Amino acid sequence: MTGAVIGVGATSIADRAKWRREQSERRTEVRRDLYAAYLAAVARTWNDIRAVVIDSTEPWPERARQAEVAYRNGGVYELRYQLAITAPPEIVALSDKTMKGMRDLVQQLIAGRRYDTWAELKSECRPWFDAFDAMRAGMRRDLDPSALPTPDDQSGPR
Repeated sequence: MTGAVIGVGATSIADRAKWRREQSERRTEVRRDLYAAYLAAVARTWNDIRAVVIDSTEPWPERARQAEVAYRNGGVYELRYQLAITAPPEIVALSDKTMKGMRDLVQQLIAGRRYDTWAELKSECRPWFDAFDAMRAGMRRDLDPSALPTPDDQSGPR
């Protein structure tokens, strides 16, 4: 009888440990998918904004309108809310800074700000590029605390 109780107890403990491990793996998978979606949305939105600001031949009021549409349709804003309930606070804060940097850029364009060169635009966006780099590195550490930084972790959005 004692052996049976010990056996049932050991099995229960092992099952509980397995369940916890599986839950942890599921949470990590959810965060990985969300982080990838957010990073992709930022990159896509940024590329669309950069293209209309620097590469477009449209007149400036139209460029600003297209940048606004790119920001609105890029998915960054919506995914940021998902991050807010899933990610650690430091990643949420950096995602806010990234999103707000893009939003502020679009608002400046709408207000009449113009950029004639990539260097000028890049310099103006450096603060949120840095937040993006720190966020991406933080996401890597959150998913794998032993992850080493990549050379890309200091480059900002492209």
